[in-house]
Amino acid sequence: MKRALIVGIDSYPSQRSLTGCVADAVALHALLARHADGTPNWDALLITSDNALEITRDSLRRALTRLFGNARDADLLFYFAGHGGQTPWGADLMTQDATTHSLGVSMNDLVTLANDSPARSITIVLDCCFSGDIGNSPGLRAAGVAENFRLDRAVLRENLTIMAASRATEPSQESAGHGVFTRILLEGLDGGATDHRGNVTALSLYGYLSPAFSAWQQRPVLKTSLTEPVVLRVGAPWLDLGMLRDLPRHFPAEDHRLQLTPAHEGDGRPLPPDDRGTFEQQQFDYVGRLRNAHLVTTDDLRDHYWVAMDSGYVYLTPLGRHFWRLADRGIL
Repeated sequence: MKRALIVGIDSYPSQRSLTGCVADAVALHALLARHADGTPNWDALLITSDNALEITRDSLRRALTRLFGNARDADLLFYFAGHGGQTPWGADLMTQDATTHSLGVSMNDLVTLANDSPARSITIVLDCCFSGDIGNSPGLRAAGVAENFRLDRAVLRENLTIMAASRATEPSQESAGHGVFTRILLEGLDGGATDHRGNVTALSLYGYLSPAFSAWQQRPVLKTSLTEPVVLRVGAPWLDLGMLRDLPRHFPAEDHRLQLTPAHEGDGRPLPPDDRGTFEQQQFDYVGRLRNAHLVTTDDLRDHYWVAMDSGYVYLTPLGRHFWRLADRGIL
């Protein structure tokens, strides 16, 4: 029960045409359709200015009504790339039939649909100018000291997450055939934002996205009211889950200091492909994998070979202790 509506508009009869929105939508559709291992993920409907007769205010509202209809127990996702415009009533997602006083679908209307929906979760991602205005309630805006500055307040239902390419007062940029925001978003979904278990969520995506923009660029916005982050895509995990579940077997307590000895390095390295080595050698390789995933460390960050030669100790990092507790409770 994961369905998505993905919209990309390059061609605007009455506005400057764009160059990367259709490419953004097509690439996102391909990534969300399946997890990295090929298993099905989001059942996504793709609508672009290349494959539709015309994306009008009416047709986009109709598609949104279909997305949000009969949504109980469903996870919903909406993505829009195109022009965004500001009006006295708030920002709009601009459609191809935009006019001076009717730009397209109001971001306020979109959030009303989301807030009133019985869906299990809703994720909205916008790559358009002024996209950070979504969710802002005009009657709750605090007066700013200048026209381009204001303090916005959003009202979001539980498990509604919004990611926007820019603040409510900022344009969103394109570069090299993609939106600057969506290009990095795609990289995150393709593996850059995976956690140790391979999961990509809106939170990990924003953590990946945000540092990519300097103080002189548009500022991506995240607004959310979460009780359980939705997994947007599953990529390759940093470690096999079995290795995480084995943590209590090698570390009897989360603060246990595991002593390495010269036997852990052992003889005969590199081992032949059909030789797993002694238990100590297997354990040495195991903690080496944990170190590469930042779950194990040593005093003074010494290399494990020299720790073993000196019969020293390795121990779990704070993140390693977190996974140890999950494994010890049997919830991994």
